[in-house]
Amino acid sequence: MKLLNLLTFRPLRTVFKSLVILVVFFGLLSSQSLFATEGDGVKLAQASSQPSPPPKTRTVVADLLMIDGDFYVVRGERGEIRIEVTPETQLAESFTFGDRIKAVLLPNDKAIAITRAQPGEPIGTTGQVSVPPAAPPTPSTGPKPKRSTPPPKVAPSARIIVADILMVDGNFYIIRSDYGEIQIEVTPQTQLSESFKFGDRIKARVNPQDQALSIVRAGPDDSIGIRVEKGTSTPAQTPTPGEMIPESESTMPPQNDTSTTAPKGSPKIRTVVAEILMIDGNLYVVRGDRGEIRIEVTPETTLSESFKFGDRIKAKILPNDTALSIERAQPDQPLGTTTP
Repeated sequence: MKLLNLLTFRPLRTVFKSLVILVVFFGLLSSQSLFATEGDGVKLAQASSQPSPPPKTRTVVADLLMIDGDFYVVRGERGEIRIEVTPETQLAESFTFGDRIKAVLLPNDKAIAITRAQPGEPIGTTGQVSVPPAAPPTPSTGPKPKRSTPPPKVAPSARIIVADILMVDGNFYIIRSDYGEIQIEVTPQTQLSESFKFGDRIKARVNPQDQALSIVRAGPDDSIGIRVEKGTSTPAQTPTPGEMIPESESTMPPQNDTSTTAPKGSPKIRTVVAEILMIDGNLYVVRGDRGEIRIEVTPETTLSESFKFGDRIKAKILPNDTALSIERAQPDQPLGTTTP
């Protein structure tokens, strides 16, 4: 009987020992994985708690070419840059075309601050500096400050350009100014005092899109250059449904109102001293101080004699380059154009 009991309980003991060994083994494995997971969580928490490096900025000194909504288009040492002005941008003042500005920019060309450059400050880009991250706002228990009123909107500034015409290409006048070549578009709303051509010195009033509002012939006292016609500042308004806010007079193109238009005076006569390059039928092609001119000779033109290639002549011509009279120029008369 005892022998039978021993044979019966011995396998049960063996199985029990095996189960105990397995439980202990899996318990050790689970504890190691738990420690590893906790260690990884600590590392991730430490990595997330470290502050990200602050963004780098650059300082750009450049000339302002155009203001297009929230963008300042400037010309720097490496070409044009479109600077975005955001509500957080610190503007020292209002700027217009031709101003030399100094802007602190983020890598995405958003402006942190824009000030006027010093008179002797050259165009260029300086090294980058790090901007410390903004501190989190501290909760305040006092009364909330009142929201400041938005700054007044400034009407787009028109420019007055005095320059020489290089080429007339359809509806575009290509002129040479202090800032290089400019292409002025002539629209149906442009007021033209007369027809212009290569070599004419004009005085044009253009909008920021380089569309001409008016073009007249420059006077003897008008020197080549560009000046800005300041726009009037108007408070920001929100139109109600069905209501339109009229544009300011400085931004509206001039209309051809015959009731208020002053009568035109007599056409201006120019005196041109130039050398004859070619005679083509009724046209004298001459070279003056501003390039070639084609002078038309009509039956009403008074000719002192017959002329040929190489002769230096003195011609009185109308704005449409029709000659009133042509005579031989004196030896001491220089090439040039005069207007009485």
